[in-house]
Amino acid sequence: MISRISMNDENFRHFGGAVLDIEETSFPCPWSVNAFKEELANPLSHFFALLRDDRLIAYICFWMFAGEIHLLNIAVHPGERRKGYGRQLLGEMIGMGLENRIEAVWLEVRPSNQTARMLYEKMGFKEMGRRPRYYRETDEDAIIMCLSVKETLTRLPRVPGPPMKEIPLTKAARISCPFDN
Repeated sequence: MISRISMNDENFRHFGGAVLDIEETSFPCPWSVNAFKEELANPLSHFFALLRDDRLIAYICFWMFAGEIHLLNIAVHPGERRKGYGRQLLGEMIGMGLENRIEAVWLEVRPSNQTARMLYEKMGFKEMGRRPRYYRETDEDAIIMCLSVKETLTRLPRVPGPPMKEIPLTKAARISCPFDN
């Protein structure tokens, strides 16, 4: 059974090693343990994970503020990829945003991360611009993508498989999405 947990200090003490392992296998310049701990302490931040049989398989971290969401980090264990877990996490983030009347979701993604870009495009995100040389360690630009939440009401994913047990979450400059009108 798949369950969702909210990351807090206690959960991070238990699952932090798994988060860091997934982080290190997923990114050329992974977040440090301190970066994750800063997000745990940040009142704007939402950080939750998916477990299967008490094993952490994926996580997402985002800010929700001023009518928007900014996706900071999402990763799935390499052995669990292409099973819909990333899509499920994004769908839950968007659903949480809808409950809180957000208008847009923003993210940055590497041009070289074709898998993530395809997922975001399937979810309805559109390329809005670039941040030159944003990723210093690889000298890559960041592609800025935006999702207008008004357009997502019929796109929220329904991932096949067993029902997910819900575990409550703990407690993210306003820019308008041009195609929001």
